[in-house]
Amino acid sequence: MADAVLGSTTQVLVQTAINLASEQIGQFVGFKKDLQKLKDTLTEIQAFLSDAEKKQVTENFVKLWLENLERVAFDAENLLDDFNYEMIRRKVEIRNQMKRKVCFFFSVSNPIAFRCKMANKIQKISMDLKRINEQARNFSLQSQTAPALSPPSEARFIKNRETDSATVDVSFVGRDSDVSAIVTQLTAMNNNETISVLPIVGMGGIGKTTLARKVFNDPNIEKHFEKRMWVCVSEDFNANRLFGMILQSLQGREPEAKDREARVKKLKELLDGKNYLLVLDDVWNKESTLWNDFLGSLKGTSQAKGSWILLTTRDQQVATITRISSPQDYSLERLSDDRCWFILKENAFGTGNVPGGLKDIGLKIAQKCRGLALAASVLGGMLRNKEINKWHQILDTGLQNIGEDRDGSIIKILKLSFDHLPYPALKKCFAYCSIFPQDFELERNQLIQLWAAEGFLHSDPRKNMCMEEVGNDYFTILLESNLFQDVEKDGYGNVLNCKMHDLVHDMVQSISECRTLRSKEPTEADFRGQSFRYLAIERSDREEKLPFPLNRSFRYITTLVLVENRSIDDGLIIFLACLRVLNIASSNAKELPKSIGKLSHLRYLDSSDTLMETLPDSLCKLYNLQTLRVRDCRLLTKFPNNFKNLVNLRHFDFFHKDKSNDLTPLEIGQLHSLRTLPFFNIGKDAGGQIGEFKKSQWKF
Repeated sequence: MADAVLGSTTQVLVQTAINLASEQIGQFVGFKKDLQKLKDTLTEIQAFLSDAEKKQVTENFVKLWLENLERVAFDAENLLDDFNYEMIRRKVEIRNQMKRKVCFFFSVSNPIAFRCKMANKIQKISMDLKRINEQARNFSLQSQTAPALSPPSEARFIKNRETDSATVDVSFVGRDSDVSAIVTQLTAMNNNETISVLPIVGMGGIGKTTLARKVFNDPNIEKHFEKRMWVCVSEDFNANRLFGMILQSLQGREPEAKDREARVKKLKELLDGKNYLLVLDDVWNKESTLWNDFLGSLKGTSQAKGSWILLTTRDQQVATITRISSPQDYSLERLSDDRCWFILKENAFGTGNVPGGLKDIGLKIAQKCRGLALAASVLGGMLRNKEINKWHQILDTGLQNIGEDRDGSIIKILKLSFDHLPYPALKKCFAYCSIFPQDFELERNQLIQLWAAEGFLHSDPRKNMCMEEVGNDYFTILLESNLFQDVEKDGYGNVLNCKMHDLVHDMVQSISECRTLRSKEPTEADFRGQSFRYLAIERSDREEKLPFPLNRSFRYITTLVLVENRSIDDGLIIFLACLRVLNIASSNAKELPKSIGKLSHLRYLDSSDTLMETLPDSLCKLYNLQTLRVRDCRLLTKFPNNFKNLVNLRHFDFFHKDKSNDLTPLEIGQLHSLRTLPFFNIGKDAGGQIGEFKKSQWKF
């Protein structure tokens, strides 16, 4: 798929650069005119972007113009962020010197070295932007009003679902007889097998997971089985991983045991003598040896009769391999057009009436769903609060090439939903979700913090909205569009977590393939001719260090995720000059490199659940850092002395049930930007008392 987010990416980069330039004008003597000129040129170019995004589809030279502008805007954003970092650094140093009643103004305010470093860079970028602006006019691009990047304050998403249970009911239309049949089979009293397996088979988006969830929560199932477990399998059918996930489902927390033998013993302790229902959702594995290995160990955990595995899969071969003690697998048929219309209608209008004239066109749109509940849900979410002319436009233009190929049809419908997201920044936020693996549980607050770190969210004082509130609006729109699903809420009704359907995940991967690389063993060839922005290096059974030579391609990386047996060192930091997000949570990292302070653009750092004992003093030079997570670091003993220098820190989580009492940084009250602090240990020492909160507006 072509770069579907090129236009949105460029618009967001240009707007961010304009915002940064506006903030820095007047802050640095000698650069005022240069910064004003840079801002003016960017503003002129911005007016061409809407027309360019439309024309890039058919005119290749416009697409090349956008790609060139994206590169230069990326460099401009980083340059302007360097100005921003220098301004903050000077303010922090002056504050600290004034507090010590010693003021070496010369060492702080001497601008000569900084001016020499930045002068050539800003001149080159200005020349590049001037040339790009001239090309826009030569290409006859039309100047238009800049597109909105964020939702207007009066339209903070008009209508929410009433309850989470309603979401399940809406998606579940027409499947009551299926639930009854499966529940009857699972609770039959004449089952003398230790474990039986019933596969539910059907194409993607037809409602297999929804059906399995309905069965799982059925009162007769709850009464019949002593234990119930739910595991999302996906493509990584690793027995030890599955046993860990089963334990987590049983205990409500991640298992302490890491090796397979210990996990199986713990399962036997919890399950022995009990009958249970295990749901294995979204299974792809076709290797019978892997399945038999897993099943053999599972059988040893309980000798009780009548346990069941309810399995969902798209693949008939998987069903054939896994079925045990069932006369046949349970094949799920597609919904009728009337059922699809009901789902679409409920998602578009809730319990309200359908406006006149929309039912007939709605039924025609429902026919395009080809019996798939997911397609009907997504289309309904996309058409919510839309006028009748928009419904006609979707039917006549967006859905005109939808044919009988159901796999292809739903991908086109999902892509159509993405195309109709209302703001470029929102498209960027959604496309960014390609960094996560399939079936990943998206934590709402974490996702918003990541979007903010990448520069997709901007506060708007005119609308009295901070960046987190804008991000929450974006999250709500994606949820209401049914691009996010499987919501988990707290006791107050606040959304905590969600997931993406695997077909939605496939779609977001396809539109982001030019920007995101997820790989266990990336090679140098992966980076040849590419400028990935987001890199996730997944678990590997072999090397701990990166398995390929580092090169200048890394300079474009803004998000780096290292999983499990990976670590980070000074040699890697050198190549990550533009990094905004660093996530090494649950990795093998035992320390942060001292050079971490050189990542001046870094906004998000997560080293949770690692074996770190200390954090380097250089961490306190990350003046742009917005989010710091060091949760569940059981060996961590203290924070750096100059922690108060993290003046832009907005979200800080360091909780550990055994260690938090000893960890609270002193003088945390000087972090005036802080908005969330889940834990604070009140002590007697100065800087750790309740008085730290007297000037704060924190959220706990």
